[in-house]
Amino acid sequence: MIARARLTVGSWSTFGQTALLIIAALVLAQVFAFLLTRSVIDQWQTANVVEPALSRFADVAGTIAQTAPERRDVVLEAAQGSDGRFWLAPTLRTPPSERERAFENSLSAELKKRAVTVSSVLIFRHDFGERRWLPFARPPKPVGFGARPFEEPPPGRFEGPPPDHRGGDIRIAARMADGQWLIAVFRGARPFPMMLNPLFLSQIALFVILLGATLFWASRISRPLRILAEAAQVLQPQDGFEPLPVKGPREVRVAIGSFNAMAQRVRDLLAEKDRMLTAIGHDLRTPLASLRIRAESVEPDSEREKFVETIDEMTAMVEEILDLSRLGHSTEPKQLVDLSALADSVVEEFRGLGKDVTFVEAPRTTLVLQVNLVRRLLRNLIDNAVKYGRRAEVSLQSGGGAIVLVVEDCGPGIPEAQLGDVLQPFARLDSSRSRLTGGTGLGLSIADAIAKNQGASLSLSNRKAGGLRAAVTWPAAT
Repeated sequence: MIARARLTVGSWSTFGQTALLIIAALVLAQVFAFLLTRSVIDQWQTANVVEPALSRFADVAGTIAQTAPERRDVVLEAAQGSDGRFWLAPTLRTPPSERERAFENSLSAELKKRAVTVSSVLIFRHDFGERRWLPFARPPKPVGFGARPFEEPPPGRFEGPPPDHRGGDIRIAARMADGQWLIAVFRGARPFPMMLNPLFLSQIALFVILLGATLFWASRISRPLRILAEAAQVLQPQDGFEPLPVKGPREVRVAIGSFNAMAQRVRDLLAEKDRMLTAIGHDLRTPLASLRIRAESVEPDSEREKFVETIDEMTAMVEEILDLSRLGHSTEPKQLVDLSALADSVVEEFRGLGKDVTFVEAPRTTLVLQVNLVRRLLRNLIDNAVKYGRRAEVSLQSGGGAIVLVVEDCGPGIPEAQLGDVLQPFARLDSSRSRLTGGTGLGLSIADAIAKNQGASLSLSNRKAGGLRAAVTWPAAT
């Protein structure tokens, strides 16, 4: 599974991999920064809010413990403040799941220092940043067994504005030696809702800014590489090559410059090859024509026919070599062609010559092609089938995301190990091909070159019923 995931990510583009790496790094950095900042805030809360509240509660509890019951109201009234309220209650209901055990131990230690005897200590503090509502109940009786964690004191001299019941409040209760509960509520820092928390918003803003800037820079780096890859895939130097603009980081500029130089060298080599073949063809035609004229006077007739046959074969070979070299330089414009109608017309040409060729009717199938080259391709395949397989059947198939032009014959076929070899120039198979048929070994090579030039692929296979199957396949997108 891990190897498959690595392979999947490895197949992404440079921009995709860079974006994934940046997003992962930013998320980890932001989570770490958020947790670190949250820890610092919690420590600040403890040092500046919780600990002062515990100390003040311990002071009030010590004073209450040393004050007579009838004078405690005065002490409680003096202890009231804007950030905390105190009162006494005989009973208390508590939700133990929300207790702060560590702070309870700290408060017990503070009370022990002040020699205050208590039987129970309870502290409730909601997490900083968490918004909860725990309203106080106003009981109908002065005191009672309330339905909330802490009961609000009855109306009287201690009534004032109710405390803020949002997350961050600290609720403390201690059971005094006489059984009364001393209760206090301290107002902590008022937290923001999660989506409006400045810490959260700052982290999101930082993430968006950094992500946008890095992805923009990654796209600037990957765009020249993508253009370079696309240019390499469609490179046809013989059709005219315009150098790519050299831009991007230094390494990318070096790669683009090297590609431009390589393409120019390839173009020069192809041009030199064409000039050489043209010169060879021109130089050979004249002596071949002269030899043929001289051969006409050779006696006896049997010898003359052998001379003429050999010269004609050499002439045909020279013409096919030149045709093969000129395939990439065709100036014929591409046009929308009905491939079914084109195949039918070529089949009719062979039928007019008395050849056993049939065409299986097919629906209209249009492609953008160079008509004369595709006609030459089809002629070569049919001619090959008729020569070595006695008859040819042409069909057109569409489906599965491809368009396939098929030529089948009833000949001996080709050994499986040599199916790929016959597409090479001058390849001949003695077991199934003979010079008596007039072949030069370039027919299938020219057909293969034309197929590639037209955005297709030529494949050969043996039929189960006997014979050879030649298939020219165009992707449906063509």
